Amino acid sequence: MTKLLPPTRLRDPGDLIAAVPHLLGFHPSDSVVLLVVRDHDVTMTLRIDLPPPGVPHGVADRLVEPLAGCRGADAVVVVVGGGSSDPPEHLPHDALVDELDDALHAADVPLLLAVWTRATAKGEHWFDYHDVGTSGTVPDPSSTAFAAASAADGYVTYPSREALGDLLRPDPPEALSRRAALLNRLATTQPLPDDDTVPTRHLDLIQAEVLRAATRKRPLTDEEVADLAHALANPLTRDASLAYCIGDHAPSAETLWVELTRACPSPERAEPATLLAFSAYIRGNGALTYMALDRAEQSHPGHRLTRLLRAALNAGLPPTEIRQLAERAATTDWTTPPPDPTTP
Repeated sequence: MTKLLPPTRLRDPGDLIAAVPHLLGFHPSDSVVLLVVRDHDVTMTLRIDLPPPGVPHGVADRLVEPLAGCRGADAVVVVVGGGSSDPPEHLPHDALVDELDDALHAADVPLLLAVWTRATAKGEHWFDYHDVGTSGTVPDPSSTAFAAASAADGYVTYPSREALGDLLRPDPPEALSRRAALLNRLATTQPLPDDDTVPTRHLDLIQAEVLRAATRKRPLTDEEVADLAHALANPLTRDASLAYCIGDHAPSAETLWVELTRACPSPERAEPATLLAFSAYIRGNGALTYMALDRAEQSHPGHRLTRLLRAALNAGLPPTEIRQLAERAATTDWTTPPPDPTTP
């Protein structure tokens, strides 16, 4: 997953390891992390679970496949956990690192550095796979200049992948049932337009709630959730809302998408979840992007925008290209029907 970084350079292996939790959005364990480095900056971050010993895994192929657009860059591999073995002479998963080295060479993204560390915590030792005797310690990940710049840009780093997943845990079934009933009523009393436009009242509602999310101290009420979910059920309203994934209000919009992903019943949950995935993709938060897409697919299997976004992820499409869709949404007049292509 491509990461748009704050303007902070990473100087040595310890700095890179301390940056990994902020690049992923959580502190990984038993993981292989692949960083693509160009001009001293990390431009792509990928992570996968360490495979069990002796089990066919295809880790190298899965990590290298999205690197088609990265030729000429360098790669750094960080193996986190997976045993302690006997550093520095015998490091865990050295055969896997050799597989990655070969696959990266074939992809014209040469392996610049491969290191092992037990964890991404302050004071943990790291060891170089290819230079026995070269080692160091990890600085405090929460106190680096990179951490400060990342936090200032609105990034949140969770203690584990599980903690990040809890961010999107659906609300209790009884709450979802109440909101589903309200949505059914709205579908009857306020049917969505069928003329390829977005009602002005829906645009105003989304804008007001995005702005309010920055300072609101209470959860959305059932009625507010239902109103927002009903508006976003119009694919054009959802597409217009992509504009909030960039610009000054992007952090508060993402806060709203997170809350709605928890609060909406299925299948309406797919819309805010996809907006959240889109926002996280643009910010470079790969872990949150994948989790939001999973929520969307569980809520609405076959959801078209979800499929398109996952295909872009799997192809390694950079956030700069995804961002262009949000920029286009921001300049589109969604209240006027598009011209009829059959009209002379």
